[in-house]
Amino acid sequence: MILNELQVRQVRHYLKANGVENRLTLCDFLDHICCMIEQQMEKGSSFEESLVIAFKKFPASEIKNIELFTLKILNMETSFSTRISLLATIPFGLFGLAWAFSNSGLTIPFIELFLSVVSVLAMFILLGVGWIKNFPRWSFPAIGFCLCFSLFFMMITIPAFQSEILGYWALLPLLITMTVSLMFNPTLKPVRQLAKKIKEDPALILFTFYGFAPFFVFLFYDEMNAVWLIPVILFSIIILSTGLYLFLRSEKKKTRIISIVTSGMATLIIAIIVSNLYWN
Repeated sequence: MILNELQVRQVRHYLKANGVENRLTLCDFLDHICCMIEQQMEKGSSFEESLVIAFKKFPASEIKNIELFTLKILNMETSFSTRISLLATIPFGLFGLAWAFSNSGLTIPFIELFLSVVSVLAMFILLGVGWIKNFPRWSFPAIGFCLCFSLFFMMITIPAFQSEILGYWALLPLLITMTVSLMFNPTLKPVRQLAKKIKEDPALILFTFYGFAPFFVFLFYDEMNAVWLIPVILFSIIILSTGLYLFLRSEKKKTRIISIVTSGMATLIIAIIVSNLYWN
């Protein structure tokens, strides 16, 4: 006995309602459960009775655990442990410290330069590690940061380096990072994995460029110097880091999108308010 379209839709709705998002696992579970229902109906049970029996054999929690385990094996994980999620926020925290000292109005020799270099270096290292490990989701912000950072500095002049804009010199850190990464993983598999994951979840594009958000905070507060800006900037970075953490920890796509959109908007609103207070 073959299920009709409405009955198949009910099974699909059950799976999606319980957090099954990946198309690969969704199709596999859908096919498997529908077969179980059809076999039960052939024994004389109604569709509703067969549906209940199938769902009892495959409870929602078990289905989700199987999906997460499968995606982990395929390097397609959608959520990560607390430890990994917190470690991924470290570059954001470093940016917060760097920008807070830069805008504090206090003169602390070398500390501003040191924190700035370390925070940027952390992102490029994260990009390199991401390539070596075929770009797990926690490395996506580093991709957006390194690309945007390089493009931004192509238009910047550094008097101590040269009088004209940096141009292609700004791509040097990116080229060095990719050269070292290719030494450890000399294949195009990371690029294929990257494309595959973005195709599966287009929200990853937004998450990728979310990595540039801490640097955007620095640009927004440029030429603003006051001690009271320290807690404001640090609070903004905490908000951005929380958005990153929730994106990596959440199992539902909707929650992941809401986390980074909300944290990004909150940070922007704070920056606009503080800018008006400072200049007016």
